[in-house]
Amino acid sequence: MSLRHSTYNGHKKGTVLEACPACGYEFDENEDRDHHISTHVPSDFGLTPLGETAEGQQPLFDPIEEIPETEVSKA
Repeated sequence: MSLRHSTYNGHKKGTVLEACPACGYEFDENEDRDHHISTHVPSDFGLTPLGETAEGQQPLFDPIEEIPETEVSKA
């Protein structure tokens, strides 16, 4: 994962994600990372689907038939 630490007057101001950990897309300096990351599904990050439960436990949500593909996730 590519991260950059930005500083201001010698103090650490924050950590900036430079590339998407799911697809490798490289962000422009001031690009909105949250919007891009939200276009991915949990499996893009190696996670289980939302609402998956332990054996014998009731699911929290109804099953999702299909997650619509967005323009960003096609890239």
